[in-house]
Amino acid sequence: MYFIYISKKFLKNFLIVFVSFIILYTIIDIMFNVSDLPSSSNLFILYLFYVALYSMFLLYPLSIVFAFLLTLQGLIKFNEFVSFYSLGFSPKKLLKPFLYFSFFLIFIMFLLQSGKLAYSREYAIAIKNANKLTTQNLFLKYNNKIIYIQELNPILKTANNINVFYIKNNKIIKKLTSKKAFFKNDVWFSQNAEITFITDNKWLTKHKRLFFLKNFKPKILSNLQKLRNISFYDAYLTIRYFKNINLNKILSIVFFKIFTPLSILLLMIYIFFSAPIHIRISNIAFFMLKSISFSVLLWGFMLILYKFAKQGTLPFWSLSVPFLFLIILDIYSLRRNS
Repeated sequence: MYFIYISKKFLKNFLIVFVSFIILYTIIDIMFNVSDLPSSSNLFILYLFYVALYSMFLLYPLSIVFAFLLTLQGLIKFNEFVSFYSLGFSPKKLLKPFLYFSFFLIFIMFLLQSGKLAYSREYAIAIKNANKLTTQNLFLKYNNKIIYIQELNPILKTANNINVFYIKNNKIIKKLTSKKAFFKNDVWFSQNAEITFITDNKWLTKHKRLFFLKNFKPKILSNLQKLRNISFYDAYLTIRYFKNINLNKILSIVFFKIFTPLSILLLMIYIFFSAPIHIRISNIAFFMLKSISFSVLLWGFMLILYKFAKQGTLPFWSLSVPFLFLIILDIYSLRRNS
């Protein structure tokens, strides 16, 4: 029963904080971009939806720790913390509802960021820029192919002027050219592709409908040049299939998405074992101020590391440093309380 009781309080506080953060972020975004927003009410609502989604993925770790602190304050203020301890509950047992519920929330967010919803910011930018989110002059290597795309639209999943050079033993054996291609069912399709075979200094050209470049996703291609964001699945495909690209940026995004919420969880453990058990023997206001400041500083520090890592100033693994530091801090806190 105690598990359900604490979980309900935690869920209630999380929803209050989470929704408040999303609304606040959305209002601030509208204030800064009001002159660029579309006049169409449908597009405006769609823009708000994507901005809210992006803020959700960005702010949910902070929402978890703030909800945890609010719940913890309530338990201390109304003497529920002392009551649980007097009934024989151990600190580790009381911490379980917070950790299990937080793990569940993080898992849900990971699932949502594995697919198309991870690109909510890109969709919002596309609407703000009148759906002109195109990538120009892409040139990269994919398996044993060298590919040049003059213009790519990741939203419409179309590409103009594609040239694919097939290489074997450091020689070009085939060239594929298409003025227009569409991406559907994980493969590109062209109504009229021109294929040129190069053998023994002879050129043989054919025109035909063709499916080509499987798993060569538009979202991945667009991000390889601008790299604002990437889903977990697309990051996996990029690392596995693409060559000669800056993996530091991609891994920085992945590490930020993974280690920020996990670091927040470790911070919750440290805060829990540092919390006073009774309001009369401690300054609860000072404890809350200290905990909130520490949480915001950690989240902000992770954001700064993320920005530097994306720019190549820091290696991607630097985003795991706060996580490792908090593990040491938690081990120290657990041993001290034992």
